Amino acid sequence: MCTASFLSVCTPALATRPMVVDDASIESPGNCQLESWTQRTAAQVEYWAVPACNFGGAWQSWELSAGLGRVKPDGPDGAYRSGVLQAKTVFRPLQTNGWGIGLTVANQFRQGAGVAGDLSVLVPASLSRFDDRLLIHANLGWLRAHADHRSDLFWAGGAAWAARPRLTLTLEAYGTARGRALAQAGMRVTLVPDRLALDAGIGRRIGGGESERYATVGLTFAGPVLR
Repeated sequence: MCTASFLSVCTPALATRPMVVDDASIESPGNCQLESWTQRTAAQVEYWAVPACNFGGAWQSWELSAGLGRVKPDGPDGAYRSGVLQAKTVFRPLQTNGWGIGLTVANQFRQGAGVAGDLSVLVPASLSRFDDRLLIHANLGWLRAHADHRSDLFWAGGAAWAARPRLTLTLEAYGTARGRALAQAGMRVTLVPDRLALDAGIGRRIGGGESERYATVGLTFAGPVLR
């Protein structure tokens, strides 16, 4: 997931940690997950908590998210809060050794600016191989930045490999049509199957210097909260 303050180096879609690229899947009806993480760059540190639920019933084909973050820039500027609202659906659910495709619509906004923020529309596609041990994801989307009223195309592609029963390794690249791409490597360690996982990742702009590196670490909780 990327915050509005970090749009210059990552796509604006909410993705399952530790990856930036989104996948073509949603929570099952009655299930929720909570993604919480901190992300550090040379310029700032961010703290985020983003719950997402499938409420079932008439909304069982949608996963709805609403999250809050705190961004603390280095230097004299004070910390501020940011938020995100997102709706995600799948047209073809991803199945083992098959493929899936979906749609994500999100709005990211900053404290003091109201709920009019950076709007994005994303199409995630996923491919499963080797009984889900290898998952390949590709994203293509559109972003409308509220601050300068500019639109841009963004893309992302990556893979997740289940190296061990409780360890998944990830590698991906992503960027916008107007900017240079970034690369990120990450991992997920499952602490409690289907309930709790530890995520971590490092990334940098391709061809960039030390100031364009970042690191992230977080926890993901999941379960049948609404059943």
